[in-house]
Amino acid sequence: MNSHEPNPNTEAPPRVDEPPRKSPWSTKAKVLRLLWAVVEVTLWRYSPTPAWGFRRFLLRCFGARVGRGVRVHPSVKVIIPWNIDLGQGVVVYERAILYALGTITVGERSEIGPLAHICAGTHDYTSPAFTLLREPISIGKDCLIGIAAFVAPSIILADGTVLEPRSAMYSNSEEGCVYIGNPAKPVSGASEHARAVPA
Repeated sequence: MNSHEPNPNTEAPPRVDEPPRKSPWSTKAKVLRLLWAVVEVTLWRYSPTPAWGFRRFLLRCFGARVGRGVRVHPSVKVIIPWNIDLGQGVVVYERAILYALGTITVGERSEIGPLAHICAGTHDYTSPAFTLLREPISIGKDCLIGIAAFVAPSIILADGTVLEPRSAMYSNSEEGCVYIGNPAKPVSGASEHARAVPA
């Protein structure tokens, strides 16, 4: 018998059925997510860039808490806006992702750079059901999230934190510190560092 052919006398390993997965979303949440998806790919995405007030209005219509002077670019991907709280003067730049499965809170005057990913959701890889985890993220006042940076679920960024471009934050930060790398490590005080996001 060819060594590459299966041996008919060998028993097949026992089948392990994946446990059934129950949707974590209520019917109401599913409907709201569908409505938001339609709004996002039409009114949101094709609104003129200077229409900051219009997009604030859309976010508020879907339950987001949005302070005065908030500017969110129309290319920003917003998942579940009713889990988002943006303080006064927050700016979210081009193609950033607000993945708000859990709550995302951003303090006053903080800036989220282009392509940054704020990820308030993951799965329990130790669970056979791959259970959804909606873990909140809190970003303090006067923070700067650099271009293409990543903030992991359940992270708290203290006031004045600077996360350098393409860095990834997997632990809570100290107030007023600059972080760089993957995983991000502190390098210096934010007051000594130039802001890395275009105005």
